[in-house]
Amino acid sequence: MHGKKSIDQIHVCDAINSSHNGSNPLIFNSFLRCFIDRDDESPHTSISVEQPVQIHQDVDSKSKRWHFQSYNLTISNIWSPFLVKAATFEDINGVSTAEVQLHLDKLDKKWLDIYPSLDYMIISTGKWFLKAAVYHENDVIVGCHLCPGKNLIELGFEYAYKKTLHHVMDFIKTSKHKGLIFFRTSTPDHFKNGEWHNGGTCPKTIPAKEGEVKIKDLNRILRNIELEEFEKASAKVANNELNLKLLDFTNLLLSRPDGHPGPYRQFQPYSKNKTAVVQNDCLHWCIPGPIDFWNDVIMEIVANG
Repeated sequence: MHGKKSIDQIHVCDAINSSHNGSNPLIFNSFLRCFIDRDDESPHTSISVEQPVQIHQDVDSKSKRWHFQSYNLTISNIWSPFLVKAATFEDINGVSTAEVQLHLDKLDKKWLDIYPSLDYMIISTGKWFLKAAVYHENDVIVGCHLCPGKNLIELGFEYAYKKTLHHVMDFIKTSKHKGLIFFRTSTPDHFKNGEWHNGGTCPKTIPAKEGEVKIKDLNRILRNIELEEFEKASAKVANNELNLKLLDFTNLLLSRPDGHPGPYRQFQPYSKNKTAVVQNDCLHWCIPGPIDFWNDVIMEIVANG
């Protein structure tokens, strides 16, 4: 593509290259998509997206790592949906076949082991805690969420979420790590006429008008817990060198029901049957617009924050 260079984007990308040579950002759920290359041989400005080299993936292909060679920049996507040690049991559509076994006092080594080497880190979790689960502390079962018939104390997901975020924040604020750490609030889903497991859809193709979409009670509860634990942690790190930032995107994304993959979570879902009933994804984000907004905010903070 030829034309006027995007100065803001070039400056952001150059700032990463010059100030953080060889850095290893750890990105949960969102990727920085601003790697712009200049063609100095052309009389016009050329802007292109650099193709990264994949240098790692785990056996389940859920955690991956890429290297952008011209910037000596590495981006990792670490699959750790609960941030603590967890055993999950679910089918290909994400429907649980048994309760999750959560160890609330043991951070997940998938991200814990790589944490000291990171210059940037974005953490997010949230709706995974709504799944039926059995909770462990000190290797002892202390209760559960949605486990009728197991003769366990129903503690509820709020208990586990608060415990987990407190443990994560406590680890971060007491560590000697001096990188830039973002905590992203959970984002709203836009299921209509059902939910993930029972036929919910999200047919909207344009942003909603202001006030048209109301936040669901569960999303409000999750966000309140997140803000409470973040505020506790940020108050305690105010006087040290830890740079902890909040990415509060919950309410901003209420108006973007058009940002989900919907039925297209699978490639060509209607290729064999145009009237087929397919699983809809109205929870995750992949359509241009909302994702670009996230990245614009992140890059602004990285460059000028």
